[in-house]
Amino acid sequence: MRRLLLPFLWLGKVLHWLRLTVLNLLTLAILILIIAAIVQHFSRPQIHVAKNSVLWVEPQGSLVYSESNSWQDRLLQKIHPTQEHVLLRHLVASIDHAAKDPNIRVLALDLREFSGGSLTQLLDVAHALQRFRAQGKLIYAYAPEYSTGNYVLAAQANQVFLPELGMALITPFSSDSLYFKGLLNKIGVDVYAFRQGKYKSAVEPLTRTDMSPAAQEENRAWLATWWQSYTSAVDQGRGFSADILENYALHLPELLQKSQGNAAQLALQQKLITQIGDREDFRDAIAKAIGQKKLRRIGWQRYYASFAAHQPEHGSEIAVVPIDGMLVPGDIEAPGVVAAEATVRQLDHLRHEPDVKAVILQVDSPGGDVNAANAIRRAIERLRKAGKPVVVSMGTLGASGAYWLSTAADRIYAEPTTIAADIGVFVLVPNYTGLLQKLGVGYSGVSSLPHSPSLTPFAPLGKPEQQALQAVVDHLYTHFVGLVAKARHLPFAEAEQDAQGRAWSGVDAKRLGLVDGLGGMTEAEQAVAQLAHLQSGQYHLLYLPRPAGESSFTQIRSWALASLGFSLPQGSGGEALTQAQLLLQYSRPYGIFAYLPIDPRLS
Repeated sequence: MRRLLLPFLWLGKVLHWLRLTVLNLLTLAILILIIAAIVQHFSRPQIHVAKNSVLWVEPQGSLVYSESNSWQDRLLQKIHPTQEHVLLRHLVASIDHAAKDPNIRVLALDLREFSGGSLTQLLDVAHALQRFRAQGKLIYAYAPEYSTGNYVLAAQANQVFLPELGMALITPFSSDSLYFKGLLNKIGVDVYAFRQGKYKSAVEPLTRTDMSPAAQEENRAWLATWWQSYTSAVDQGRGFSADILENYALHLPELLQKSQGNAAQLALQQKLITQIGDREDFRDAIAKAIGQKKLRRIGWQRYYASFAAHQPEHGSEIAVVPIDGMLVPGDIEAPGVVAAEATVRQLDHLRHEPDVKAVILQVDSPGGDVNAANAIRRAIERLRKAGKPVVVSMGTLGASGAYWLSTAADRIYAEPTTIAADIGVFVLVPNYTGLLQKLGVGYSGVSSLPHSPSLTPFAPLGKPEQQALQAVVDHLYTHFVGLVAKARHLPFAEAEQDAQGRAWSGVDAKRLGLVDGLGGMTEAEQAVAQLAHLQSGQYHLLYLPRPAGESSFTQIRSWALASLGFSLPQGSGGEALTQAQLLLQYSRPYGIFAYLPIDPRLS
């Protein structure tokens, strides 16, 4: 008998040894990362910027407003590297510092690995490049291809290079999505949608097969503001009118045919670029401009480290808290979401920090769960009651639930291209009855009381339940409008007229009185410093990372699924799939949402 069990005993020993080995290796990897971080922190070399240096701006990845500082994120990034990100404020600070640095003469903008960002983020960088060039300094730009996203940066350069086989693909802005009602019908899934607000289109991808007329009207309005802002920025860099760029974007196929497919020559003729040349030509031109055979290059991240480490961090603090992603209940940190409990804990902690005199909320959020938004809003109110002013700086998005929580602040600032407001509420209730029937799965049960209402996704909703959910939505919408009317000092009727679930550009939101002013972090900082009675030089900004939740299981699970090839594709509708997945996931059922499903990123 022992002989029969012997192979299994050996197998058990082998598996035990493998388990211990894996655990020991994982522990060793974590210790190495911690030790490396400590060594890096305490042994930062002095960085010297030589005279006549070239600031080499070679962003890799996409622009982001905030970053996570949890060790789990850094570990997962080491184990399973994902797309890199470029912290917007670091990049802008590097360009602005270089504009005043006598040792920097030229900025080289190498966009080969740049993945873009939202228009609002791109314009922040473009304006920094304009300030650099206004100091009489030179900018050279290069990319193997120009897209709508990266071209607005390249357009700020004195010299714009494109290889002879490259192309400038500039297209008009659009808002589109995938619509899943037909697919859901085929697999036997119905989605009940209860909403309030004529323009509240977040439910449409799950309840329609196309975009509604109201959503088309809403989207055209902010797209027009986007296009005007984009062409204005290009005009300031290249010096040609919006009509020229619009003609190029609208008639590119015909123009390419006339140029016999020579896209680079067409871009040169249209004055979108100044030189046809590869990366070596780009480098040689910079060397010739500053009279050097061997360029004295310094990367923008290294350059940022050269001056950021010496910035004073004494005295009073203005804390900058990121509200960056979809608002969800709970305390689990995950990419693309803001966990309400973790954020509330972070805000409540600031109330008891004596050095923190004021708070800026850096908002870039489409909204989300109403309870999550309200929990954060109440934490903002507690901050203000503690005597600490709060000002909101909206970036790309400040919509729906994000606007809900913003109404608790002393002031709200938005960029002209921010998509703001979207004051509306909805509830989604999936019904899988048809799918279960197709699969041959039955559903039945009993209740403690006869004829009790049922809120289950495995049976159709009765009329009383549908009417009840609509009543809840109507109540919350009225409450939302009431918050806006009180905070913005508007008559209720006027606030309701501006609401209706409509997303407004920052320009229109300012016109309607939904925000206090147009601008970004600079304007928000000035406002909150004034409210806190802080003079320039008496304080510094304390940028906080996204708060870490108590559990990172979701992150580890996401990494594991991505490793196995289960991650949802991005682009070409992948973002729509992700948003639909999030909505259904957090409907629980039955989450109540103030949410705007827009993907504003330009690659």
